[in-house]
Amino acid sequence: MQLGPDTSGTELIEGGPLVALVRRPQPADALPEQGSPALVMIHGFGANEGDIYELVPFVDRRVLVVAPRGPIKVDDNPRGSWFWSVKTAEGVHDPAVLEENAAKLAALIGQLSTLTGVKVDPTQVYLGGFSQGGLMSLEMAARYPDLLAGILPQSGLISEGAAHKLRDGIFRGKPAFMVHGTRDTILPVERGRQAKEVLEAGGVDLTYKEYNFGHVNSPESRRDLANWLNPRLKF
Repeated sequence: MQLGPDTSGTELIEGGPLVALVRRPQPADALPEQGSPALVMIHGFGANEGDIYELVPFVDRRVLVVAPRGPIKVDDNPRGSWFWSVKTAEGVHDPAVLEENAAKLAALIGQLSTLTGVKVDPTQVYLGGFSQGGLMSLEMAARYPDLLAGILPQSGLISEGAAHKLRDGIFRGKPAFMVHGTRDTILPVERGRQAKEVLEAGGVDLTYKEYNFGHVNSPESRRDLANWLNPRLKF
């Protein structure tokens, strides 16, 4: 029986801006001339780069999947426990930390071909994530919109700085697939609805879905993610 996300066929890549767990496209000898589409998926607080593979079982196998490890260590849990953002004394996500870690993600995206050995189509880089990964997805859309073809925030939230830029249209016309659980007690669904309102105001091509679950995902939401992404990919 498979326990946890399926990370078979993945490789841990070190030496770049962030450690990342990579699943290369299959078949390896049939990559498109322009390069492979890439999906960068960001885990949440206290998780690791392997956990986020739970979200990608239905994504087209011809896609390069890259799961970076958060740069901040939670504790000495031997299975790995990391995160992306810290809160200030005022209870908001620290803009300086968000800026620093968004820059690391941007550097990783810029080096994907070199780090993985897979030619990446720079016009087909999608980025998503769960919880703090959703926060970072929206942060990247606000700070580095030209690097991304679209975003897939899952059960996340939006920072004040990202909300300002996205409301002003910096990601206008680009696609986003966002989901949230109506029974989420960690990040209540109101956080997702707030981000939804911002993206709609900023002209993002948004698909937003709510599900009857908590701070988790489900086979239905994972399949919906893939059904949104797969038809957009060019091979």
